This record gives sequence, structure tokens and C-alpha cells, in this order.
Amino acid sequence: MAAVTSMTGYGSGLAEADGFSARVELRSVNSRFCEVQVRCPQKLPELERRVRERIQKQINRGKINATIDLQEEQGSASLPQLDEEAASNYLAQLQKLKQLGGVDGKVELQLIIGLPGIFKTEGETRPVDLEELVNIAVDEALDGLIAMRVEEGEALARDLRSRVSSIDRNLDAIRSAAATMREQIQARLRERVDGLLQPGEVDENRLAMEVVLIAERSDIMEEIVRFESHNRQFLATLDKGVEVGRRLNFLLQEINREANTISSKSSDIGVTHIVVEIKEEVERLREQVQNLA
Repeated sequence: MAAVTSMTGYGSGLAEADGFSARVELRSVNSRFCEVQVRCPQKLPELERRVRERIQKQINRGKINATIDLQEEQGSASLPQLDEEAASNYLAQLQKLKQLGGVDGKVELQLIIGLPGIFKTEGETRPVDLEELVNIAVDEALDGLIAMRVEEGEALARDLRSRVSSIDRNLDAIRSAAATMREQIQARLRERVDGLLQPGEVDENRLAMEVVLIAERSDIMEEIVRFESHNRQFLATLDKGVEVGRRLNFLLQEINREANTISSKSSDIGVTHIVVEIKEEVERLREQVQNLA
């Protein structure tokens, strides 16, 4: 039996290498579709699209907010290195300037080290593959998010099954009442007609047929059978698991329609009260189903 999945959850991941760390947090809430919003460091804007695609491969429904935080440990950056080629070029140009201008004087070290490009930082070459580091953290966060969504989904499924069982018990009570309702309706109709007509004023066979037709219009057994069928489909969908939210929503619309029809056709006050209880459970089912993927 596949797992039913909630759309709400949280997961985090951390990956570290060579003084760099990538921390990823994923939060998901309800949504009709799959929406992924990614917040990533400005120095790695290309990651946003790739992380979004990575998440969408595993999550099909829900609004997911992903936050990526990259940190570099203090002292982990490479020390500035002298660019010997740049320094030699500067010195050669300064000597040429002295010759052209007939200027005497020494080239001071302070002047040289202040020139742009004399030193370069090796850390700017990104010795660590930051995208791979982020991917590792994203995958760990996804594992946690999916695990929580499954755990919450299983809890929701247990609650839904319990509520459907409650509805089934109420349907059994309505079925028991419906077994005698038709005879009672026929008897009441016959009594009312007899009170209005004198013997011989109407065709008895035609009258009996009309009474039966009116009673059949008040018969709710057909609605009960359909209602029970919808309940079985609801439970079967839960057992199937995976993405069930849309299918369960559709079934709840049909279930609610049968409840309304039973209520409108029944004149029994006891049945009416039971239908009210059923509709309260259906509304609770609807609220819970909104959380399922």
C-alpha cells in the first residue's frame, strides 16, 4: 500500500567541504500545483533554476520555499599571491617613464603594492564546487521534507478512515430506518386519500398505483447504495496512496450530493438528524483532504 502524502512539511540539509558550508531549508504548504521559490546567494544566481528543477523532480504538489545559505570559514580563504608578471610589467613601464622624462629617483615599494592587479586571491577561483555542495544539502533537505510529508499524510489517512467508518455506521442506521419508511409512507398516503374521497369515487387500482409512485419518489435506498459505493472508492483511493487529493475532493462532492438528496427526500425526523451528523463529518473530511498531495 503506497503512502498518502501531506503537502505540509519541513526539511534541512548541511554539506561542508574545504572550509565552505551550504545549508538548505525547505518548507512546504498547501497549493493546487507545485510552486517552488528559491532564495540563493547573489554570487550564485544560476543556482536558482537548477535547485528549483531538482526539487520539482521529487515534489509534484505544494508550495515549497527553499532557502540556501553559503558560508566560508574565517581564515579558510587563500592568502593574496603576488602576480609576478603584473609586477614586472609595472616596473618595466616605470623605468621607461623615467627614461622618457629624464626623471631621477627610486621606485618605492609603497607605490608598487598600491597598484591594481599586483596581488591576486586564489580563493576567487572557487577551489570547491559550490553547486555540488548545494546539491548535496538540497538532497538531504528533500529527504527530510518528504519523510515529514509522508508521516503527516499517514496520520491524516488514519483520521480520514475513522471518519468514513463513522459515516458508514450512520448509513447503516438510515438503511434500517428506510426499510420501514416506504410502508409507512404508503399507509399515510392511503389514509389521507381515504379521508378525502367516498368509496367508489375513484378507480382503486389507479389510486393504488399513484400511491406506490409517490412512495417510490420518497425512497432513499438508491442514494444509500451510491453513498456506500462512494465511501468504498474513497477508502480504495487512500489505499492506493501517492497523489490522492484531487480524486478525494471529487468523491466528497459526490458524497455531499447524496447526503443532500437523502435529506430532501426523507420525511423521517430521525433520518434528518443522522444526515446532519453525516454532513458534519463530510465537512471535516473536506478540510483534511485539502492537506493531501
